Amino acid sequence: MREKGNRSSLKVRFTLAMVLMSLIPGLILAVVYYRNVKDFYQDKTWTYQENTLRLMEAKMQDIVKQSEVVLNQVLGLSVTSDLFSGYTEMNAYERLNLMRNINGTLSNIRIANNSIDHIYLLAFDGGAYSSNAGWNKREYAENDWTKIREDQPGGSITVPTHPAAYKYLNPGAADPLVVSIVTYLNRYTGNSVIGLVQIDLSYEKIREAIDCMEMDDSDMAFVVDEEGRVIFAPKESMAGLPAADVSLGAYNLAQILSVVDGGVEEDGNFSIHLDYGRDSGTIRKRRVGNSGFSIIQINSGRMLKQELDRFRKVWAAVVGACMVSAALLASSLSAGIVKPVTSLIRSMSRVSRGDFSTKVETPKDKDLSELALSFNTMVAEVDKLMHENIVKERERLTMEQTALNSQINSHFLYNTLNTVKWMAVRAGNEEIARMIVALVNMLEYSCKKIDMPVFIPEEIKFIKNYVCIQEGRCCSSVHIKFDIDPKLENCLILKMLLQPVVENAMQHGFGEDNIDNRILITGRLLGDRVQFQIRDNGQGFLYEGFDKLTGVGLHNIQDRIRLNYGDNYGVELESKPGEGTAVTVEIPVCQKAEEADGEDINC
Repeated sequence: MREKGNRSSLKVRFTLAMVLMSLIPGLILAVVYYRNVKDFYQDKTWTYQENTLRLMEAKMQDIVKQSEVVLNQVLGLSVTSDLFSGYTEMNAYERLNLMRNINGTLSNIRIANNSIDHIYLLAFDGGAYSSNAGWNKREYAENDWTKIREDQPGGSITVPTHPAAYKYLNPGAADPLVVSIVTYLNRYTGNSVIGLVQIDLSYEKIREAIDCMEMDDSDMAFVVDEEGRVIFAPKESMAGLPAADVSLGAYNLAQILSVVDGGVEEDGNFSIHLDYGRDSGTIRKRRVGNSGFSIIQINSGRMLKQELDRFRKVWAAVVGACMVSAALLASSLSAGIVKPVTSLIRSMSRVSRGDFSTKVETPKDKDLSELALSFNTMVAEVDKLMHENIVKERERLTMEQTALNSQINSHFLYNTLNTVKWMAVRAGNEEIARMIVALVNMLEYSCKKIDMPVFIPEEIKFIKNYVCIQEGRCCSSVHIKFDIDPKLENCLILKMLLQPVVENAMQHGFGEDNIDNRILITGRLLGDRVQFQIRDNGQGFLYEGFDKLTGVGLHNIQDRIRLNYGDNYGVELESKPGEGTAVTVEIPVCQKAEEADGEDINC
């Protein structure tokens, strides 16, 4: 009975196979393409961030260079020019004209450098000069860094981002953010009049330099000085604070600076990958010339993730569309292939139930048409063989009946000869009795085990009985000697395999004038082979090959051996005129073993 189980239909399997065949390579290509796209976006993002950082650096360099140019011009004005010559002897009017002249010069310098918010000068005697005509001198003088004295050390400091409350004289106006570069002079410098030079950098100009990067909430940039104070921050509330007071998730800016300073240095710049807050990204630090300023660029991976998420959605949609298209196409193609196969399966089912008149229609497809034609041919051949087997079975039954009748007749003849034997014995004719016994033994040997191998001693006994009858029937003068290895007692041989050879030697091996006619029959065990040799000392003949023999006896023996034992065994013949003939028969060693349900022959 055929098992049904959880088998899927051929159409479903074919459709799935076609979908997988198209989908798997597509998925592999998609994965490879996705990796390449990911690498491309990473490289693109990295390049964009690097270029943006270079642009920030270039713009900050412009601001720093402007401040340096302005500082040099103002120092030249304050230290090396003749404007302050005889300053102590000037009257009030002359000093007023000097102030107007210096303020105008500072204003022109400031206008020529748009990154500068304003310029301020303080004299040791309390005099003040500025490019800002409306500034608040009193408010300005209250700042800590504006306290000067003649013996103060020279040098420059950076006042981090702070509100310029002194910029406007009238209160109420919004105080702009500035970064102040303050240079201190002393009485030993130049004309010893000016004690402080202050250049205010516009915070808005710094913002414009940094805002060139497209940023989201997780991307940011800072400008810090060499003391770790924030010059610029994305939020104005962070500007001017120490880096340790600027919190970025799990870190503060000072910690990030210490970590990034230990990162990978390239051309004096540093970069490192760091997890901070909910994000992780790359942090770069780039110094702005020799100004002491550094740009800190923090780029999270969120932008890259967003790009990849968009690509993954498109990719998933394309894959889904391809799967649906592949399924529809596979279903359409499978219908044209599976339908003829299904028809063939139904026809095979009818044939399995015994309907050999079934024919399959030939489809248009070449391969399937060949399959259908082959099936129809096979069914026709099977039908033909079935009819032939029926005829042969009938013939076999007839032959068995005939063989049974022959066996009955043989038994009747055997019993009759046995009676005649005893009659000869009672009559005292021992020779007749001996021949009858030999004939009875031959008949008995021939009747039993028609198609089964026999033990070698039984075959030898059969040959001896045959020789006995031949000697009595033909008054033969042939002397036959047997030399059989005792090890062959339990070995098997095909029935009546050797008798035709002995018969051939007795009838054709000797001439009428031959005397001392002898036949030697030997049997030897040679490893896994049994070898028999029937050798006579008769007249012999010119042997030209086994195929040249005209008799059927040796050919029949050869065919029986090849049929039962294979081509490695058979008959060999040697003969020379006047020297006799030797026929060698080789068969494998076969023994009979008792099994639980019968006899088994081991060769």
